[in-house]
Amino acid sequence: MRSKISVVIAILLSGLLSGQQICFAYKSVIPYNGVFAAVGEPGRIDFYSPEGALSSSVELPSGMEVNDVCVYDGALVGTANGAIVTYRNGELGFQPLKGEASALIPFKGKLMVAVNGSDGVRMLCYEGLGTLVDELLLPVEGRMTALTASENYCFGVTSEGEILRSGDGIEWLMQEFNADYEGYYPPMEFIDVEAGMDNVAIVGRTRNGGSAMFLSSYGIVWSPRELSYSGTSGNYMLEEEPLSIIYDPLADQYVLLCTSGVMFYVPACAHCNKREQIKANELYSLAFTPQGEFFVVGSDSFAAVISR
Repeated sequence: MRSKISVVIAILLSGLLSGQQICFAYKSVIPYNGVFAAVGEPGRIDFYSPEGALSSSVELPSGMEVNDVCVYDGALVGTANGAIVTYRNGELGFQPLKGEASALIPFKGKLMVAVNGSDGVRMLCYEGLGTLVDELLLPVEGRMTALTASENYCFGVTSEGEILRSGDGIEWLMQEFNADYEGYYPPMEFIDVEAGMDNVAIVGRTRNGGSAMFLSSYGIVWSPRELSYSGTSGNYMLEEEPLSIIYDPLADQYVLLCTSGVMFYVPACAHCNKREQIKANELYSLAFTPQGEFFVVGSDSFAAVISR
């Protein structure tokens, strides 16, 4: 289904911009104004050309780490510890928060931001940057780990196996996966959630350290998707841990980014999974180039353009 890597442009930054040897852990990347914006730790926004060349950087205040990023209202918006970070027309902006903004997603003209705080998880709903229209303390036990949105619904998942769903960003329904599927599936700690063309996918880890993926058409009834693949000597199970999941609309498949530099492809065909190894460590995020290739980022300042 997918050819070997034919083009890899791996940029392993060695602090060339500052003259020091510093490794960055890129946690998220997104297209923005014709380039790619990569964020992570330590706090900095790096801009890459579509060909994978580092073009410029924007320094953030010391100690600020951005773990998720999106484009909303013409601005680059990121979640950080204690703030929402915005960048537009060369200017940085900060909106202080009581807690850690862990995930965000545009949904039906609004911006949804999940904040993990000492009082629990709060969902903030903005209409335009800086205009907070609703704030809700969610009835969950875990920490919010990810958000995603389809055309009709917004979904969130937590570290305690809870799934949240909303049709308007204001009212949320909560499903306790571990309680609902007790005896059928092992208790889960959800890591990421992603909306595809016809379904929603969740990846997570089991309490004994294994990995699992579940699919649902409407975000209510969930079915497991086996993370197996064919190798030279038979069938194997994915051993690396998924760190995020991204929907690839061009191939109508999910891509799991994993530890040990593994990209795991999950198409509609239940027996057509594929494992691909990249010379990297943890992989956290990917975006699509204008040609439909993958721009992948991860730990140790890893950034690579990978052709199909």
